Amino acid sequence: MTSSKRFSMALAALVLVVLTGAGSAFAQSIPFNVLTTPTDVANTGMSEVLGQVTMNADITCLFTPCNAPAGSIKVKYVGTEIDNTIATANIGTLTTNGIEVCETPPAGATTCNVAGFYLTGAVTVTNSGGEGTVSFSVNAVAVGVPMPPGYQVVVRGVRGIIAESPGANAGGSIVSQLTTSPSTIAGFQPTTEVVARTNDPLEVEIEPGTLIQCDPNVEIVVILTEGFNTAWVDHEILEADDGDITLNVRPLFGGRNNSHINIVITDLPVGVEIDWPNTITESGAGTGAHLYIIDQSSNGDEVEYLFATPDQGASDNDVEEFEIVLDEGDIDLSGTPDDFGSSTGQAQMYPPDDEDATNSNEDRPRYDHDLENDPGDDFLTVAACTTNLLFPWVANFAGLDTGLAISNTSDDPYNTDPQTGTCEVNLYPTDTTTNNGVALTGPVTITTSSIAPGSVWRSTMSGQTAFRSKAGYIIAICQFQYGHGFAFFTDNFGVGSPATAQGYLALIIPDPEITKCIADGNDRAATLDGPYCGAPSGEGLGQ
Repeated sequence: MTSSKRFSMALAALVLVVLTGAGSAFAQSIPFNVLTTPTDVANTGMSEVLGQVTMNADITCLFTPCNAPAGSIKVKYVGTEIDNTIATANIGTLTTNGIEVCETPPAGATTCNVAGFYLTGAVTVTNSGGEGTVSFSVNAVAVGVPMPPGYQVVVRGVRGIIAESPGANAGGSIVSQLTTSPSTIAGFQPTTEVVARTNDPLEVEIEPGTLIQCDPNVEIVVILTEGFNTAWVDHEILEADDGDITLNVRPLFGGRNNSHINIVITDLPVGVEIDWPNTITESGAGTGAHLYIIDQSSNGDEVEYLFATPDQGASDNDVEEFEIVLDEGDIDLSGTPDDFGSSTGQAQMYPPDDEDATNSNEDRPRYDHDLENDPGDDFLTVAACTTNLLFPWVANFAGLDTGLAISNTSDDPYNTDPQTGTCEVNLYPTDTTTNNGVALTGPVTITTSSIAPGSVWRSTMSGQTAFRSKAGYIIAICQFQYGHGFAFFTDNFGVGSPATAQGYLALIIPDPEITKCIADGNDRAATLDGPYCGAPSGEGLGQ
């Protein structure tokens, strides 16, 4: 009996060892199912909020004990550096100032960046080799304390430097990659997931305008369209003192400012000044959003607007469009030749990235956004008001000479604005050896001195070296209105006193700028469609 009892006890002990060993053999690391909520972000953004990474504990631990040591979990953002830091204030609220790592038990409250059941509260953010990583420490999980299924860990609020990432080209994506140290503490399915997709945040279209100095009626439309429905943000930073209270705001995650748009006009004539409108109301989706002017240059060749909306949620549901309309009341001319010229317009997302700023004082959002479109769209052309004079027949050959006179009559009793300018005198020569109308190479051109209001420029064909011994017709283009011309023929040139003389008035050709719409195929009187249609034709005498 004694030996039999001893055998039974030994067998029981062996069974206990085997069973205990079996329990240890089946213990495993904690399996997590990984989900992400990808965001659409600006491909030119330097501080864009990436989608959160959610790790849900799998039900497996209920059936097979999970026995995992302490360690750390790392979420790496492949090829993308992180712009912000761990949240230290207002954690778990809309005004949180940084990244949050949170845990939520199946039937408990969410806690972030503090010690809990699984998280130790130790969280770090690092950038190395052009990639950012959020690392957080976790506690050990013993066999007797199973990880509840549905237990959740979330990493949220990471701001990525997209303009220097694989997503810098519109249509790209940003990927997160999960790893552990040591490798036995947890497993992930899948280990990599997309957290953001990149798009151009801005579309620019300009409907250009052209005006003539003496009739400055014009309309220019600059159309700014959100590149995708969540491209622009109002972080309730009232830089424009707009007075709006924004509903349904996004969490700040360290955000400090609203989206801005900067408009740049290149080659604006030095005599032109633009006064941009202070407030622009959204015209596409009807969200009630506005652009408020922040600043403009002294002559208006650069202007910055701030985006603000009464409801960020509504704005995020639609692509918004703003039309900035400029007319003659917004454009000032000097009334001098400094007004003349053509300019182009472009726009970009603002504020720009400040290379000298530190991580703690940079704008969020901010952008590394080139001016678009490239090349710039036509914006404004200012043309001169001219007098175009036709002298149908002039000659300095076979004993003939022609005197020429051009008067600037903008000095008058009618309070006309006086204008000063030169005349470009173009001779289109004809062959003097035949009467059959054979043209010679031309035109031959001279430019007069500046002709002041109330004065007359005078010369002769023989007195201009370029015109001597030639004949033909002249078109003179004068950079002022109210010009008139006179030609005077004499004979016996070079041999004696004139025996015969004859004069005529030059014909006035209607200003081609004013009548440009006719060349465009429009009926000025009927349609008034062209840029100059319906404008007064000045002294456009019949021909």
